[in-house]
Amino acid sequence: MNKQHSDEAEDGVNFVDIERDWVAGRIYPDFRWRPYDDFSPYHPLRVPLAKTRVAFVTTAGAHLTSQVPFDIDSKSGDPSYRAFPSTTPLDDVVLTHTGYDTRRAALDKNVVLPLDHLREAERAGRIGELAPTVYACMGYVADTDPLIDDTAPEIAARLCDEQVDLVLLAPT
Repeated sequence: MNKQHSDEAEDGVNFVDIERDWVAGRIYPDFRWRPYDDFSPYHPLRVPLAKTRVAFVTTAGAHLTSQVPFDIDSKSGDPSYRAFPSTTPLDDVVLTHTGYDTRRAALDKNVVLPLDHLREAERAGRIGELAPTVYACMGYVADTDPLIDDTAPEIAARLCDEQVDLVLLAPT
């Protein structure tokens, strides 16, 4: 098991345990962290990384200034998503989320939405290309049924339509 899933606390606070206990106490009593340190034998990358079409999906609550913000007042969370072009300048992206300090992340949006780094990886030939669309959700969703039943399958279908080879999912 890697350190992020260990019982070791940093600076006296073990956020892994705090988050696990919060989820288990409020949503899923049997919740346990499941590390995924190995590549999936079920879905191997079928093309070399330098030829892949890479998509980015985030739970950072990212959206365009012209889009409706995520509902941060809902007690059950907002299970919707926003889609926007991967060519969007980060200055045109807003972060709306209740689960982290978006003011700090807004100072360098690449910490939650590393589009500049992915664009550089594309220019350098480390990836084939960045998929045309970024998909963003808000990470805090206590009522997960709409997310699992509707949002995730819709995003997955759109990723398939865009012929994505690899999806980077960045939770917040």
